[in-house]
Order: sequence, then structure tokens, then C-alpha cells
Amino acid sequence: MTEFDLSGKTALVTGGGRGIGRAIALGLARAGARVFVADIDAGNAAIVAGEIADQGIASRSLRIDVSKVEDIDRGFAEIDDLGWPLDIVVLAAGVLRAKPLLEHTEDDWRFMAEVNLKGTFFTLQAAARRMVERGQGTILALSSTSAFVASRVPEILYDVTKGGIRQMTISAAAELAPHGIRVNALAPGTIVTDFNRATLDTADKIASAESRLPMGRLGGPDDVVGAAVFLCSPASAYVTGHLLAVDGGRLTRSG
Repeated sequence: MTEFDLSGKTALVTGGGRGIGRAIALGLARAGARVFVADIDAGNAAIVAGEIADQGIASRSLRIDVSKVEDIDRGFAEIDDLGWPLDIVVLAAGVLRAKPLLEHTEDDWRFMAEVNLKGTFFTLQAAARRMVERGQGTILALSSTSAFVASRVPEILYDVTKGGIRQMTISAAAELAPHGIRVNALAPGTIVTDFNRATLDTADKIASAESRLPMGRLGGPDDVVGAAVFLCSPASAYVTGHLLAVDGGRLTRSG
């Protein structure tokens, strides 16, 4: 066994049907964890669970809309019924509406807050309730470099919600540490997925984004996996309340 071995562990990944969530779900499986893949798109979740099963690792798919607390509760109840105690929960479900401040509507606010903040909080809470009973567990949230600096294109509500996840991670880590539960977050930079492809749809936009990065290239979902496995594994046993930037050096520059 190595420090990064997750054999015998059970993980839940919300937002696991595509993008960074999918990559993390597959990465945890490669490290040995059996994985529940949850997504609002049941078809995508089933596809990823099938990819994991093809590796010879147990996996199940769940349809969960994290903006609805009853959906979160139902999903966790399904996991409880299977008798697979959760060791790891990754909170990767999230949404984006990129608009300037002056154009946002109340519906935009409600949509972003209900998924990114409310959904993350109540999924974290449901996980913590079960982990407290066992006296152990690891929770990993998905924040963003937008929790530290303004996004490269106007998307203030996204920045606000990711900043909220940053503080949620810190506060939850302090409260849950005495129960043997670690809570950390990843802060990806510009990772190219379907999530943000519309803001990177021309050569000029890509060049502009790359010009901000000391490493000179945009990231892909697989660039996030190593950091996620680290924070979910025994290798980070003394790490909690930490936000790990995976950003090609973006935060080293002020502009």
C-alpha cells in the first residue's frame, strides 16, 4: 500500500458526469476507490460509472440535482441502502453564467447560488453527518482561482459563489477536524471543458487566456486529477482547510 492508494475506500463525486468531476471520478477509481458518480444528467453519470466498471472497479450512478435538498437526501439514502459507507465525497457540481455585473438578473443570482453555494453546502452537510458517526472522512470541494482574483471575463456571480466555497471549506474544516474529518478544496484555473468552452471559442480568446499563465498553456481536466487524489488520500492526512491552486501559475501574477 502507498500513501496514494485508495483501495477499499468508497467515494461519491457530484457533478461527476463530465468535465473536472468526470476526470476526478475516473482518477479516484484508478487509485482503487469504488465510486458513486452523481450528476443531474443521469445519462452522463451512467456513462462514467460504466467507464469505471470497465476498469474492474465497482461503480454506481446516481441522478442528483444538488439545488434540491430533497434530491441530495434521496441520493445519500440510496447509498446508505447499499451499505457502502462513504470515505470520500467530492463536491464538483457547479454552474456558470458569464455576464457583466450590470446585466445579471435575480434569476441568475438564484440559479448560481442554489447550485454552487446551496448545493455544495447541503451535500457537504449530508456527507458530514454520516462521517461524524464513523469518526472519519475526507471532503473535497471545487472552488476556483476566481475565489482569489476576478475572472478573466466578467462573471461576478461565479466569482462570488466560488469565494463562498473557499470560506465554506475553511469553516467546515475547523468545525469537523475534531471528528476526524478533513475538508479541503481545489482552486482550478482556466481548465478547458464544456463548462467554459463558450468563453474560449476563438483563437484570440485562447491566446489571451494563455498569456496570463506562466506555464503558457490552458489546463485540461486531467491536470486536476493528481491534486484531487492527493487531497483525498492518506498522503494528505495532516492537511485540512487548505485550498490548493491548480492553475498553471495564474495566481503568481496580478494582471
